[in-house]
This record gives sequence, C-alpha cells and structure tokens, in this order.
Amino acid sequence: MKAYFYIFMLFTFVYQGLGQTEFPDDGYVSYSGDYALINDYQNLEIDKENSKVTFDFIDEETSGTIEGLDFKINFNPNDPNNSSFAGTALVETLDTDNFLRDGHLMWKKFFHESKYPKISFESKQVVDFDNNTFKVIGNLTIKGTTKEVILTFSLHDKKLVGKTTIHTSDYGVNIHDERKRNKLNIQFHFPIIK
Repeated sequence: MKAYFYIFMLFTFVYQGLGQTEFPDDGYVSYSGDYALINDYQNLEIDKENSKVTFDFIDEETSGTIEGLDFKINFNPNDPNNSSFAGTALVETLDTDNFLRDGHLMWKKFFHESKYPKISFESKQVVDFDNNTFKVIGNLTIKGTTKEVILTFSLHDKKLVGKTTIHTSDYGVNIHDERKRNKLNIQFHFPIIK
C-alpha cells in the first residue's frame, strides 16, 4: 500500500511541476519530451535606405528607377513558406533621365498619377528553388489593375536581388499599341544588414 502511495505522490509532484515549468527562450520548444529547433535562422534585415528598384523598357532602350519605397520583407531562407514580401512605390518618382518623358508618364493616358499614386505588390507564396534562388508569387497592382506575377530572387552574401518581366499594357499603361512592345524588365536590389 505504501508503494502505491509513494508512486501516487511522485506522479502528482511531477504533473504539478510540469504545469509550472518555463522553457528557455532559446528558439526551442518542447515536443514529445525533446527540444525541436523552430527558428535557427532569423529573418534577414534589409537596408531600406539603400534599397532600390530599377527597370528597363526594352522597346525604347530606356532605363530608369522608381523610389518612394515603403516595404516590409519577412524572409527566412531556411523557412520560405513562412516568408512574405509586400510594399509600395510612388509613381511620381519614376525617373528615366528625361524630364519631359517623365512628365508625360504621369498623364491619365499612362500612369494617371493623380488617381493612382502608388504601385503595390503583395506576396501570396514564396517557393525555394535551390541554389539560393526563390520564387515569390504575388499580386502586382498598377493603375488600379491587379495581376499575379512571379518575382525571382537570388540570395547573395550581402544582398537580395530580384527580377521580373511585365507588359505595361496589361495594366492599362499603353506606351505602344502592340503588347510585345510594352515589355518592361524590373530589378529589385535589397542590401542585407544582417
């Protein structure tokens, strides 16, 4: 009888002790009696001040930049499924190094900057393609039109570099009548702080 009593008391002590146990905040959680690593690589910290977006309008052999970037990137290369990319850029900052052309691009016929002042992107999925290459699938909105695009990002030592190709006419920005002549290559440059 004493043996049963001691076993009962030991079980009660252990049960109550486990209910009050605090696990160390070291990136591990208890799982089936063992510790399992849940976040061994933190999200990368991006240098927002030196980040930039550039583009090449193929038909016109014109390059440019867009600024006024406001974005949030939660990117863990070891856990891409839980990563996300979202941000906006100001249309008024489009710069092709030609003052007159840049002014024309603000008109209603093109970007209609007064009604649609921002270009935005929000990811839906991030997929690992090995060799430090990732596909970011999401919605790009320009001039009130939203379409799904795929951005391809490569992770280098101190930067995250991305690219995609769109046709501006798909978003109501008709520089030329033929769709193929509205091809735009876009590049993303995100320096990594840590």
